[in-house]
Amino acid sequence: MKPLLLIVLATLAFSCSTTAPINSQTATEGGGSPTASANPNVIFEYAPQNVDSLITFEAFDAYENKYKSVPGFKSFAQSEGGAWAYVTNRDSQDIADLHVLKSCEKYNLKYTDSYPCKLINVSGKWLNYPKRALEILDSLPEFTPETPIDLSQLRSNTNKDMQNKDYAMALAKRVWFHQHALEVNEHYSAVRLSFGLMDWAELGKVYPPAKTLLRYLANYAKSTLMNKPKEAYSLIHEYVSINRVLERTDQSLSFFNWLDNHHPETAARNFHIFQDVLTQHEQFSLYNKYLNPNVDFSQMVSTYVWSKDARKRGVYGDTEKSQKMLEFDTKTFIYNVSRLVAILVINGRSAETENIIEKAKLELDSDEFITALNNAQGGKLPPS
Repeated sequence: MKPLLLIVLATLAFSCSTTAPINSQTATEGGGSPTASANPNVIFEYAPQNVDSLITFEAFDAYENKYKSVPGFKSFAQSEGGAWAYVTNRDSQDIADLHVLKSCEKYNLKYTDSYPCKLINVSGKWLNYPKRALEILDSLPEFTPETPIDLSQLRSNTNKDMQNKDYAMALAKRVWFHQHALEVNEHYSAVRLSFGLMDWAELGKVYPPAKTLLRYLANYAKSTLMNKPKEAYSLIHEYVSINRVLERTDQSLSFFNWLDNHHPETAARNFHIFQDVLTQHEQFSLYNKYLNPNVDFSQMVSTYVWSKDARKRGVYGDTEKSQKMLEFDTKTFIYNVSRLVAILVINGRSAETENIIEKAKLELDSDEFITALNNAQGGKLPPS
C-alpha cells in the first residue's frame, strides 16, 4: 500500500479539474518541474548518458554484473523498443559488434524496422547519439486543449487516443499535461506524478518514443538536482516517481546514496520520498540512519485518524465510497506500521519496537493488524 496512492486519492476527492489558470511560478512551487514557461521543452534536452542510457533495470544489472568487468572485445546494444543484448570475449571488435546486433534483434522482432538495435557500448566505451527527444517532439501533432481546460477530460481523451492507436496524439497530450497541468490547477500535483506518469508509462509499452521522452525527463530531473539538490523537494519527488514507472528504482537509490554522502541534511528532509526505494532494495542500514520512529508513527496515526473522521463527516460522498476509502487507508496504516516495526527489528532497536507496537495496538484492534505486527516482530517485511 503505497503512501503516494493515498495522496492521490485524497487529491482526487478535493481538487476540481476546471479551476481557473494560475501563474506558472505558483504551479512550480506546488510540486512541478522548475521549467521556464518560455521554453517548456527544456526538460527534454538532457539525453541519458552512460549507464543512465540503459533502457531497463535488467539491462543495467547485466551491464554492472556481467559485462562491465569482463576484459577483451565486447559490445552492448539496445533498441528504443526495449530489446537489449551484450556479448563478451570475442576475437575482434567487429565480430563483437556483429554478434551483439544479431542477438539484440532476436528480441526486437516487433520493432526491427522502426526502432532497430544500436550499439551503445563497445569494449567499455560509451557511444553518444543525436538527441532523440527533439526529433520525437518535432514529429508529434500540435495540440492545444479547448477552453475552459478540463484536466480530467483531457486524461480521458488521451486514453481514448491510445485505444484508437493514435499514439502520437496521445503522447502530445501526455507531454502537454505534464508541462501545463499545474498552470491550470495547482492541486493536480499528486495526480500529475501518479496517474499522469503511469498513463505515460503505459503508452510507452506500445509506443517506444513515449518511453524515450520519459527517460529524457528523468535525466533532466537528475541533472538539475545534482546542481541544486537543496532547493528542489518537488523535483526530487518527480524524479523518484518517474523512476518508479520506468522500473529504474536503482537510479533513485543511487541518487539517495549521493545525497547521503554529500547533502545528508537534504537526504533527511526528503527521506520519506525514498522509503519505498530503500525497502525494495533492502537498504536497511541506510534506512535506519534516517529513521525517526516516534515522528513517523505519529504521522501514520494522524493520517489514519483523519481518514476515520473523514468517513464520519462524509467527506468522500456516499457511504459506499467512504467505506472503501477507509478500508484502503486502514490497509495503508497496517502496511506502514508493520514495515516500521520490521525495520526497527532488523536494525536491533528492540526498545523502540516494543514502544511502537504498544501504541499501535491502541489505534487499531484487528486480526489482520495483529498478524502483521507479529510477522514484523520476527523481522518480516509486509508485502507491498
